[in-house]
Amino acid sequence: MDRQLCQEYQTPTSDARPEGDLINTSHTSTNLQDSPSVSLNTQEEASGLSNSEVDHPNNEQVEGLLTSPTSLSISLSPSKKLPWLPYTLRRIPLCLILAFSLLLELAVLVVHIISTRNSGLVDDDGSKTIVIGSKFAPTLLAVAFGLLATILLDDVKRIEPFARMASPSGATAKESITWTGGHWWTIPSPRGKESLPLFCATLIFVLGSVGISPLSSTLLVTQVIIFERKTSLHQLDLGSLVPIQPAPLATTYFRTISNILQNVSTSAWITNDYVVLPFWPGQPGSIPLSPVLSDEAQTWSAYTTIFSVDLNCKHMEPIWNSLAMSGLMKGANDSNIIASESGCTVEFEVEAPSYYTSGGEVWSSVDNMIDRLKRTGADTFNVKIHNCSENELFIAWKEKTFSSLSPAPTNSSPISAKACQNTYYVGHSTTSVTMGQGQSIVTINETEYHSTKEPLPSTIANTAAIDNIFFDLNWTVYLDAAPFRTFYSDESPGPANLLATLHHFSHEEVVADASIAKDLQRIRKQFFAEVLHSAFELRTVANTISVPGSVITSSRRVVVVSGVAIVLEIVLLIQAILIATVFYTTRPSTRPLGLTEDPSTVVSVAKLISNNARTVNAFTSYSNGTKGDLNQPLATVQFMLAGGQISFNGKLTARNPLNKSLPNASTEQPKKPTLLPIWLLIVLFVLLSLIFATIAKLYQLSQTSGLYETIFVYNIGVSIGGDNLGRVNPASLLTTLIAVVISLWWGIFDTTLRKIQPYLALAKSPASGYRGVAISYKSSYLLWAAYRAAKRRHPVLVLVSTGAFLTQILMVAMSSLWNRAPGDLTTLLRVPKILELRNVPMVEQVQVDNRGQGDRNPFVHGLFENPSTSWMYGALTQLTLHGPDPSWSAEGWSFVPIALNVTPSQDIQDTGNSTELSILSVHVTLETPAIRARMECSSYSFTDYEPWWLTKWDLTNKTNWNTTANPKNLKFGFELGISEESFNGIWTSFFANSRRLQCCENKTADSVGLASIGGYPPIISRNTSIPETWPTNFTVKWIHGRPIEGILRAEEWSHGEGKRLLWVEKPQMTALNCQPIIETAHSRVTVDSHSGRVTSYKILEVPRAYEKAWDSPWIAYQNNLSPYRLLDEANVTVSHGVLFVTGLLGAADTTSFGTIPDPNTSPINENTRDQTFNFRQPGLNVDYMTYAMLSLVDFDHQQLLDAAVLERTANQTFSTMYQHFVNNNVSFTTGGYVYQPVGEKLPDDIGQIYTGRKREPGPANMTSGGDVITIRVSRPVELLKMSTPAAWICLVILAYLIVSCGVLAIVSREYNRMLPGPSDSIADNAALVAGSARLLQLSREESTRSIKKNDDIRAKLGWFHDAEGQERWGVELYDEHATSISTNS
Repeated sequence: MDRQLCQEYQTPTSDARPEGDLINTSHTSTNLQDSPSVSLNTQEEASGLSNSEVDHPNNEQVEGLLTSPTSLSISLSPSKKLPWLPYTLRRIPLCLILAFSLLLELAVLVVHIISTRNSGLVDDDGSKTIVIGSKFAPTLLAVAFGLLATILLDDVKRIEPFARMASPSGATAKESITWTGGHWWTIPSPRGKESLPLFCATLIFVLGSVGISPLSSTLLVTQVIIFERKTSLHQLDLGSLVPIQPAPLATTYFRTISNILQNVSTSAWITNDYVVLPFWPGQPGSIPLSPVLSDEAQTWSAYTTIFSVDLNCKHMEPIWNSLAMSGLMKGANDSNIIASESGCTVEFEVEAPSYYTSGGEVWSSVDNMIDRLKRTGADTFNVKIHNCSENELFIAWKEKTFSSLSPAPTNSSPISAKACQNTYYVGHSTTSVTMGQGQSIVTINETEYHSTKEPLPSTIANTAAIDNIFFDLNWTVYLDAAPFRTFYSDESPGPANLLATLHHFSHEEVVADASIAKDLQRIRKQFFAEVLHSAFELRTVANTISVPGSVITSSRRVVVVSGVAIVLEIVLLIQAILIATVFYTTRPSTRPLGLTEDPSTVVSVAKLISNNARTVNAFTSYSNGTKGDLNQPLATVQFMLAGGQISFNGKLTARNPLNKSLPNASTEQPKKPTLLPIWLLIVLFVLLSLIFATIAKLYQLSQTSGLYETIFVYNIGVSIGGDNLGRVNPASLLTTLIAVVISLWWGIFDTTLRKIQPYLALAKSPASGYRGVAISYKSSYLLWAAYRAAKRRHPVLVLVSTGAFLTQILMVAMSSLWNRAPGDLTTLLRVPKILELRNVPMVEQVQVDNRGQGDRNPFVHGLFENPSTSWMYGALTQLTLHGPDPSWSAEGWSFVPIALNVTPSQDIQDTGNSTELSILSVHVTLETPAIRARMECSSYSFTDYEPWWLTKWDLTNKTNWNTTANPKNLKFGFELGISEESFNGIWTSFFANSRRLQCCENKTADSVGLASIGGYPPIISRNTSIPETWPTNFTVKWIHGRPIEGILRAEEWSHGEGKRLLWVEKPQMTALNCQPIIETAHSRVTVDSHSGRVTSYKILEVPRAYEKAWDSPWIAYQNNLSPYRLLDEANVTVSHGVLFVTGLLGAADTTSFGTIPDPNTSPINENTRDQTFNFRQPGLNVDYMTYAMLSLVDFDHQQLLDAAVLERTANQTFSTMYQHFVNNNVSFTTGGYVYQPVGEKLPDDIGQIYTGRKREPGPANMTSGGDVITIRVSRPVELLKMSTPAAWICLVILAYLIVSCGVLAIVSREYNRMLPGPSDSIADNAALVAGSARLLQLSREESTRSIKKNDDIRAKLGWFHDAEGQERWGVELYDEHATSISTNS
């Protein structure tokens, strides 16, 4: 090296002056120019002289001074510069950090209180705002606070050694110049005032990084919350109802029958045991009486009136005291007795030889029981009733029970009897009605009700009239047994008819039913409820009062987890206290630093020592391994800092004298510390790769099968003192902690590289102050550090600092990675195909005439043989009472079913808390044929020409009309139908057939009200009883006006045919000509495996007409059929579409069901006693289909006069009827009306088609058996769903970190070679500049700012010769013409 770099120290003299910058190689001293005055005193501190300067002593003098027992005191001239503090420790920034922590504390506290009071913060509508606010925002704020805590800790660590030296007593080398601060996990002890800021800052960082950040990810979760709101509810005023007079309509019986046979709810206010007086929130509107009160999930609660009826039945045993009952012959009358334990006895005196042979059921009041029994027996039958305290009896008997020819009794009794006491009650109770998932469930406080109930007084309801109506014989009007039985037998009178229907009209089943009393109670309660329901319907909203109540609603809301919030509130409060402590303890007035500028740069370190020769010489002597070299020799030395200059006071030990020669670079290499440990980078590289692979794999699983295992979905409950504080999903905590670890780990490399980057730049090549000695990245973070590094072309630091920024984003993304939500576990299975759409017609052996015309009764009776599964009842229940779709059906479509025996039973996960998922069933998805029926309709033109459908009568004409009996004020009347007998064309009736309408007027006193008539009459040619072509059209009609019944003709007419239904004014009529269409398409459907309920479906192709539904319209097959015999047995086939339309159009008139009446025959009146499949009540005469249409428009009769509305409602009704027809009595063995077993074909011996038929069926589609289909079985599970945006963010950031880690590992070896010395402490940095005379001189002469801006000033890190001629490692100004600095180590 050039020895001219070494300058001579001169012995201090009073008149010594500087010699300028002249370099003299023959001297070993250097003049320190422009330095403050220095006074060396042995006893006391000398006063500073601002205008004088003293030359520094040479090495021997310094050694003598250091080894003398005297103390050293330095007095500096006052500086005009303000004391320096890091930005974060200055008043305003630190106050802002404190305010931020207090705002976070306040925010957590406020949202916690709001969430607790309001049962959540906001409804979770799935919007991006909610997702960002609940998932990203808390962690983002926590990460921001953690970053501030990091900066605060770094700044406190930076100033800690300076603060210790600036204290009055100074600090040892170990506590100051060689102190490195340690890692964040080594929390210092708060010993003394000087260490308190560091302790607080470290604790702030630890709590922020490993406490607040992970917990913030679980602060806000989405849950289904139930909360209550007190409000006033509307209630039906009981005072406007009393006394309730029963006035049951046809709908009253229909609802009762539907509930008993179809087990459907007719009103939410009717439970199995009680009737609730309705109440409801909001605007009064109409009184909510339907089975589903609201589509919104909510609960109404109020104190209301409750009605109930108790039926206490006691069993009656037969007393076998007669020969007839024991099976022996007897010629005289037999007396038989049945008796109850209460003493009620019924004595039968049966006249021999054979009465009551068919069996039967009787249910009546005690007073009317004898009359009811005689109606089912002979006039000579004698019944006596004794000592019955009960008010009603039920008796059922088997066939030949009372016959003298009966066989010996078997183990089962031939008779079943009950003596029952019926009591009506009224009381009050707190009642709630819960709505949701398409149902409304009423719950009453039974204890409260039973404590307040009392017998229902007559002032509230006429219970005697209710009993009389219940036991009336009209039940057979609304439920005729004939359509349901192939072979008609004696009817059961009164309500016993409904009980018999429930038992398939089998007397044996009724007698054998041990729980018959429960059926009696159920029917009794339901009818009473429906009577009250009818009374409720007659009231309007004007008959309401306000009652106090509450509305409980449930919604998916964002809630605060109380356990997490409490912890965060405590931690944030501690953080605020700690920050306030840091603020107080770092004020310059109480804890001066003795600094006037940032000591982070190389030149600023030079400034700290340049003006004190002892300090310079001390660091010059210990240039390598400073921490180990200086801690022991300077153990008794106190370092001090004042006015921006470091000095020390004390005595060095003799371990390493200052005049010892430094090691030569060629003979002894300095210890090379590992600045960037390669093994640590490799471990991080592997860890990042594993995390990347794990997230990628979990994301793949999340998008395919889902993450449902217990390890993913288990929740940890948080509770204190038994109070539940919410549940936490460990997955979010774990991933956030992993992200925190990655961030902290990466922060180690980022901090190290930012610290050493100026030295790397100096070691690589001579660098200007802007890129070397006057620059520091210690106070630059994340993107700001990356930006500054990019400007100075430090690419590796750009890479690492950008990675540090991305780790902060990674924490936010990892905390938002998971979302626990319901889902499905899917499995693919292959199952056999059992059923297919029917392409083979149904076959029955019936009687046919010699023209091949067959009896259709066996077919049509089969349509209604089981009322409990009747498709007519089921369809009407769905349309009018909000009943469910049949299984494997939805929105008019029916789907070919499969056998659902694939439901798994074992538990596959433990979520750590009870959920509703366990009660949810398995869903099955498959592709299968779908079928539906619809109509295409057009308006009739004849409705505009009244003579074609309406006849006007002159009622004053005595020849035709009974003017004496008819109303005198009625001069003209209008009758439906035409009077021309010569009409020969296509015609349609007003009824199911050509019978004349007789019902129904809506007359009150002397006023004739509005009424409506509706129906689905067929369209056929005159003189034809069966449609010749299929599919055959039919008519949908709706007539509205003012009819009046019983207008008499003048002549005598048999069978009441002289009575006519006339209209006092021209009625309005809308009629549609409709063609039925049955079509099919391939579909994908998802069904509930337990119930067969369709949850979703998709039609995969354009629907096409299914011709097989019509191609066999009552075709007879000749099998020994003789043309000479009037009737013979033959096989008749019918396609399901023909059967469906025939049953639909004919059901309204069950008395003539089976054939379509010939219009040429004399018309007769409709049978108003038949109301099995129609409604006849004041103001309404409709079949089931038009009643359903009326219910679809909320019983607004005027709406159905609109042709478009009529068509829309008719189409919906027709499709629903077909749905239930398709699913009626489906069997996987025999199929059904629309489905058949795979490969079914007509019997081989069916015979030849009757030659007289004009139409032959097309060939059947033959499907081979053994086909299999693939189904997707989805079981409901709790899933840990992975957010797609968060997952991709994590993967991209991890990929960046992996690449950056690899780059850093590659360059780390070069970096470690370039910097063989440490740079952690003040001593490390001071040792690098202590022997650099030109740099020290420059630091005294120029400010850091000017050095930074002067590009001509360049420096380099390497080996050079100092003033003593020793070769040393350090930073020195670079002059390519006069300086030789080597970087070779």
